[in-house]
Amino acid sequence: MKFKYYLVALFVFVVLLGLYVYTLSGYNYSYNVPFSSIVLDLPIAIWFIIPVVLFFIIVVFLEIGGSYRMWCKRRSYKNDFKLILEQIEMQLLNKDSQLKQPKMNRYKAISIILQNLVFDVKEGIPLKSGESRIDDLITLIGDLRRGKYVNLKKFNLDSDSLLVTQNIFNEIRSDSKFAIEVLKKSSYKDDFKKEAFSKILDTDIKEAKKFSTEITLDKPLATRFLNLCCDNNIDLQVDDIFHICKNVGYTDKDYIMLAQKMKVNNEPSVLVGLFENLANKDDCAEAAYFYVLLELEMIDEAKERLSGHPQNEFPKIRAYMDLRAIDKKYPLELFLLD
Repeated sequence: MKFKYYLVALFVFVVLLGLYVYTLSGYNYSYNVPFSSIVLDLPIAIWFIIPVVLFFIIVVFLEIGGSYRMWCKRRSYKNDFKLILEQIEMQLLNKDSQLKQPKMNRYKAISIILQNLVFDVKEGIPLKSGESRIDDLITLIGDLRRGKYVNLKKFNLDSDSLLVTQNIFNEIRSDSKFAIEVLKKSSYKDDFKKEAFSKILDTDIKEAKKFSTEITLDKPLATRFLNLCCDNNIDLQVDDIFHICKNVGYTDKDYIMLAQKMKVNNEPSVLVGLFENLANKDDCAEAAYFYVLLELEMIDEAKERLSGHPQNEFPKIRAYMDLRAIDKKYPLELFLLD
């Protein structure tokens, strides 16, 4: 009930009480105020009304006090609920920011429980809670998990956040122009550059060639690039091939497999010159050079090259050549790719 209704009810009650008492007795009553010379001489009806008014005033103060306490309690609930929502957001974003603890015991207990949990987002369409910021965040994280590029600016994440990292990967995978920008800028980490290079390999091998020696590749990515160059007849300089293979740690077998791939689309003279240069630069490419010579039936050149090595080196190649000398032919791969 509103306060004005209390006032109206009080006024009506006081008037009726006063009139009723006055009809019973219209005399006055005198009261000496203790410890003073003041004498109050008022009609008896007024003396009946005074306690009612005083009681009303006391009730009003009690009501105001109760309302204030309820306001404080609701405010505490609201603030603590807000803190819980902030904590959920921080945990979803994997932030380590120190949050204020809720004041109310129940919310404090919930906060401690949440701190012991790791949050993730379920697959499918999320249910709406009515808390727009949390609902938006859950939707964004779900889209992020599904490989979409999303806008995370309003959540003020650090550049090294896992969500920001995933978002950059998603943008690279969905936008080849952005992938090229990543390759051009030195501010991006090697992992981003590798992903960008992989993206460009899918769309424009000639564009990827420009960056092949400027970024740090791993062996699978380097092999993929070299194979695509072979398939698309993209010419590479010997120094570029050597730089790529050496940096990713190509082994004897890796070089041989590269030679197998390159022999399909390259002239014999080009293939021989390429692997001779590689063998002179990297000992691991020596077996691949022998493979090229023997595949092209350049037996004399292979013998001459082999004579420059100690007798205990390349025993399988020596065995293959000995068998060839007595007209025993076997697939060369049995001796080099076992």
